[in-house]
Amino acid sequence: MSLTRTLAQGACVAIAGFGAQVAFADSISPTSFSANIAVGGSASVHKTVTVTKEVTSGVDIFFMADTTGSMGSQIAAVQASAASLLTSTGVYGGVRWAVGEYKDFGDVYAYRLNTALTSDTTAVTAGIDAWAASGGGDTPEANLFALETAAGAGPDWGASTAKVMVWFGDEPGHDPSGGSTEASATAALVARNIKVEAIDVGALNSTGQAGRIAAATGGAYFPGIDSAGIAAAIDAAIKSAVTNYTKVCLDTSEAGAAGVAAVSTPCYVGTFDRSEERTFEFDLTFTGVTPGDFSFNTYGTVDGIRVAREADRIHVPEPGSLALLGIAALAGLRVRRRSA
Repeated sequence: MSLTRTLAQGACVAIAGFGAQVAFADSISPTSFSANIAVGGSASVHKTVTVTKEVTSGVDIFFMADTTGSMGSQIAAVQASAASLLTSTGVYGGVRWAVGEYKDFGDVYAYRLNTALTSDTTAVTAGIDAWAASGGGDTPEANLFALETAAGAGPDWGASTAKVMVWFGDEPGHDPSGGSTEASATAALVARNIKVEAIDVGALNSTGQAGRIAAATGGAYFPGIDSAGIAAAIDAAIKSAVTNYTKVCLDTSEAGAAGVAAVSTPCYVGTFDRSEERTFEFDLTFTGVTPGDFSFNTYGTVDGIRVAREADRIHVPEPGSLALLGIAALAGLRVRRRSA
């Protein structure tokens, strides 16, 4: 049986249970809030974040490969594995894919995004087909630079998706590489909640680098292309990402950026799952910093992923406007007293 056929069959079997319902139905209440507050004044609102049993979140899968010259004998097998995973996951809704590759500094590029996240399998296939082995003057490559870059702006990751990176390579990376280190690359991946499935088609883990990164992100290390195992690991990663959680918070970052200070009660930290619907109560206080009309969102987050949104509108008048309003109010009061 051919390698390509074996890879495709293994992946199809392993992802057979990979669900079509992968999107959150979580909510935040109230869904909007507005207030008029003075500079230095405050307004508070009680918020409830509900984490439901139903899972409906999207999934982003990023295929990234080492395409330096040493991958020449492996590139076809790597492409076959990625293509079979694409085919298997393509039967489900809510899945997007991206494709990238890396070489080394001194080559035509150190990292390249071939296809941004999309549900268009034709575009993804074209990105995979573009992998071609060349370059790479010494043994280590630009792995760490590529991982950190991809974890950042990268393929335009979704704010509320489960994220998996399937990384194929045959050699460890320079440390540092283009300003990236193993520590900084790992931190960037963890911050984005990206699980790395590291596929070693040579000596990718000869320094333990790939194994450490995979473990730190909650992913797995595979010594060789085991398409069925990779597919099962992706399935487990997604199920874990969307069914188990440890932290529920309010994300008030947009308020600060808009010019309104926001202080929330602390995050809830514990071991939770979606076997039942759970509610988490927060008190949030907005304080006027500068005059203006401010529109922003407050988000409910689960393990750092935004799962629900509330639209907030805060009006902070100029201090003189408040004084005029006060004078007008006093004048009105005097008129009423005289008429009485």
